Amino acid sequence: MIDELRAMAIFAETAKKGSFRLAAKTLGLSPSVVSYHISRLEKSLETPLLYRTTRNLSLTHEGQMLYLKTNEMLSTARSGLAEISASKKHLHGKLSITLPTALTRHPISQGIASFASKHPELTLQLEYTDQRQHIVEQGIDLAIRAGELPDSSLKSRRIGFLQRKLVCASTLYATLATPDTPLDVQNWPWVHLTPMPRSREIVDPEGKRHKLHFTSKVTVNNVEAMTELCIQGQGVATPPVHLAKTAIEKGQLIEICPTWQVPPIALYAVRPNNAATQSAVRKLLDYLCETDFTDN
Repeated sequence: MIDELRAMAIFAETAKKGSFRLAAKTLGLSPSVVSYHISRLEKSLETPLLYRTTRNLSLTHEGQMLYLKTNEMLSTARSGLAEISASKKHLHGKLSITLPTALTRHPISQGIASFASKHPELTLQLEYTDQRQHIVEQGIDLAIRAGELPDSSLKSRRIGFLQRKLVCASTLYATLATPDTPLDVQNWPWVHLTPMPRSREIVDPEGKRHKLHFTSKVTVNNVEAMTELCIQGQGVATPPVHLAKTAIEKGQLIEICPTWQVPPIALYAVRPNNAATQSAVRKLLDYLCETDFTDN
């Protein structure tokens, strides 16, 4: 049956073009292969389908009947393929996504919102939390995570960086001696973010890395809260650029020794091998990776 269907498609193209040569060119076959399939089809039907002359081809009565039916068949097949292709562009179902709270107002969240608008039949469940959840056990389709990842069987893809700045409130800065380097602020008050260590790496203008060690009286478990308490003068912190930028522009925060840099934190998308949501997750990640999520 498969051979007959293929021969019918070749016959229809030959009848349409009126030439073995032109049909062969369109189909990417040789004229002899086209002729062979039509001859086999005629033999199978026990009737001629084409009148052959040295200059052109024409359809017999049976050939005209088969041509009409074959065109209907091909049209239906093309329509079915087009519908399947279109359905794959319209994502359905539900995606469960978890992200750290630091990304609540980050461009990645804006990108997810934009993706959701483009796929209205896709339901997204977002959870912003700084607790690392068990993706497989909790049925999570995608986790955006900051920092280096432990070895696991989960798939991961780096999607950007979280840039940070070493800052403190302008009111606090005015009460302390102006530092020559960030190493001078180790004894200043700090806002500590759990579960981060009470230390930070800092890179000098020559690219050499140094480690700052500090103590703190204020500890929080949320990056946005850390940033706000820093603005309120409770200590030094290293918030993401997108959270500190406005406060720096308003003069509420002072960037300490701006020629020194806090190393950025890599952002990764982590997902299980879940065939049910693989296509939607892949399309979302491709969409997000069209944008550079490295803050400036």
